[in-house]
Amino acid sequence: MAFAARKIALALFTLWGVATLVFFLFTIVPGDSAQMMLGKREDPEALAAVRAKYGLDKPVAVQYINYLGRILPFDTSDGFTLSAPDLGESFQRQGQSVSGLIAATFPNTALLAATSIGFAVLLGMFLGAIAAYNEGNRMDHVLTTLSSLGMSLPSFFTAVLLAWLFAYLLGPWTGLSLTGSLYEVDDYSGERYLQLRNLILPSLTLGIRPIGVIVQLTRNSIIEVGAMDFVRTARAKGIPERRVLLRHILPVASNPIITAVSGWFASLLAGAVFVEIIFGWNGMGKLLVEALNTRDLPVTMGCVLIIAAIFVIITTLVDIAYAILDPRVRAELF
Repeated sequence: MAFAARKIALALFTLWGVATLVFFLFTIVPGDSAQMMLGKREDPEALAAVRAKYGLDKPVAVQYINYLGRILPFDTSDGFTLSAPDLGESFQRQGQSVSGLIAATFPNTALLAATSIGFAVLLGMFLGAIAAYNEGNRMDHVLTTLSSLGMSLPSFFTAVLLAWLFAYLLGPWTGLSLTGSLYEVDDYSGERYLQLRNLILPSLTLGIRPIGVIVQLTRNSIIEVGAMDFVRTARAKGIPERRVLLRHILPVASNPIITAVSGWFASLLAGAVFVEIIFGWNGMGKLLVEALNTRDLPVTMGCVLIIAAIFVIITTLVDIAYAILDPRVRAELF
């Protein structure tokens, strides 16, 4: 329990640091957000009204305290009750809350990241096991070389390459589009309909790099764990190799893989920005880029804060799970 409490305390401190950094980073950037909301209008009264509406006329210290008070997940005005964080209102999309904009786009990004990491885990662990059981021969060399190549490819380059190959050159046969989101609108009826095939190219693009990492982690972990005494004992008892792999090797060898997968899932949420722009995927990354282009600071700060919070939460939960699952770590900590 003490280990879990330390991890949770560290996570809360990290979230406070991220929130503070995000606030001051976007507060000190040059330019007048209120003037950008008014466009080319030169109206001092309207400018003062906008600044008063969004609290931009107050000292930075007061704005910071108000900002922390809004994003805390509880309300102290009427007792101590849990509440959703208030991320403010969009500067450019009048009347729309930042929480509403993120809630509308985040599920698409989460689905894209989850599909990518799921595809990477299944294929990466399968290929990593093949490489481990063929250690030192040609199959091992081919798989490790391809995995290294996959890790070295930037996502934006892979996105352009796959879009050109499967959507442009082979589009008549694959039926894949260069751009498209999870839901599309019919030109005649105006109805929204699900288009799952638009998920294929973005998820494949995001999944290539983690596949390379998981292949090499799985290979090295299986080789390392396979040489341990308890695995040799299991094999000496005549247990089938498939059962040795599934019941004895993988539960121990999967610990570094779980850690890597958690980090990659959180990274894919942030790394999906370029992929969403290239493929026209209506996710939080696309929302973030549009907010940056229009200097919509509340939306930008909200997106960055949510991504950072997810990364910290996932990392904390995985560290705790790692300590529980691994008998060696559990014996040291508990």
